[in-house]
Amino acid sequence: MRNLLGPTALLMIVLGSAAVARAEQRAVTDPAEVANIEIAAATVGPAAGTRDEKLEMVALVYGPMPAGVALTGDGRVFLTFPRWSDAAKWTAVELLKDGTLKAFPNEAAHDRKSGADAFDSAQGIDIDSKGRIWLLDPGSATLRAFDGKTGERLKRIELSAEVKKVATYANDVRVDPTRGPEGFAYVSDTAGGGVIVVDLSTGDSWRRLNKSKSGRADEEVTAMVEGKPVAMRGNVDGIALSPDGRTLYYHGLTRRELWAVPTDLLANRESRDSDVDAGAKKIADKSSCADGICADGDGRVYTTDYEDHAVRRVDPATGEVETIVQDARILWPDAVWVHGGYVYVTTNQMNRNPRTPPFGIFRYPVDAKPTR
Repeated sequence: MRNLLGPTALLMIVLGSAAVARAEQRAVTDPAEVANIEIAAATVGPAAGTRDEKLEMVALVYGPMPAGVALTGDGRVFLTFPRWSDAAKWTAVELLKDGTLKAFPNEAAHDRKSGADAFDSAQGIDIDSKGRIWLLDPGSATLRAFDGKTGERLKRIELSAEVKKVATYANDVRVDPTRGPEGFAYVSDTAGGGVIVVDLSTGDSWRRLNKSKSGRADEEVTAMVEGKPVAMRGNVDGIALSPDGRTLYYHGLTRRELWAVPTDLLANRESRDSDVDAGAKKIADKSSCADGICADGDGRVYTTDYEDHAVRRVDPATGEVETIVQDARILWPDAVWVHGGYVYVTTNQMNRNPRTPPFGIFRYPVDAKPTR
């Protein structure tokens, strides 16, 4: 569908939104100012009327809606703004402490008129243990790596023609720099299903789990947000790596289960698809579908449960699921990251049409080692 409809048309149609004029892209971080600004909140459903005082507003974002979030080891915050129905001048930014949104790595990288090397629509983001910032662009089906300190581009890899034979929406990315000569990346495919594996040394990529039930939407599930069914359906969306890189966790956008598979099976080109599918194990049943996920330094997995306006944590060793925070202001939580004793989460009202800025970037205290 991507090749027939264009890089972002699929999501725009499913979300039921027409493209709009570019709005000013800015953020507010001053606590005094933030405290006086109303933000959209769930009016119906399990979190309606709830407010957790420990849920802290990191920033209010105006203009296009945010999706991805990731933090460097020294606490720098990076966000992505996919060019879906809301036109974004910059599709990846650093959120500075004074509220300034700084185009990353520079403004020219976001100007599609400047050439084929510019971003089309960055969405997935990861920061690996070497401090490199990885940005996944579903519009051009490319993965780029940048030096986190200088912004220098280190790699640009386009997904293989073989991968793109299947309708593809490359949604999120997690990178293990320790596997093989230069590392491996794992990419969720919300359109084609399953996971795309990328050998960063060769640039080669291949599919796994796209025909497995665990890698696809659950046909028996209809996600509900604010008392209404969600028209958008999706296969694997959130993915996370265990701290040792040996396990990949994944969660379908329209599925109420967390799954795991050994990365040895994913990364081995000689592995049969049947063996990979058999190696996938369900970790936990949950009460809500989820969008983004991440793992903390202790190996626990956090999920953004958009039906319940909550962030939950799963212990893979026991399958225990605990609610970290549930709040009416967590209106469609998208991406999640753990840093400095907090879990960070973006919200973007994806279920609503139209959406009403500002959008919230939140954090909540947790007892956890950082994601990286």
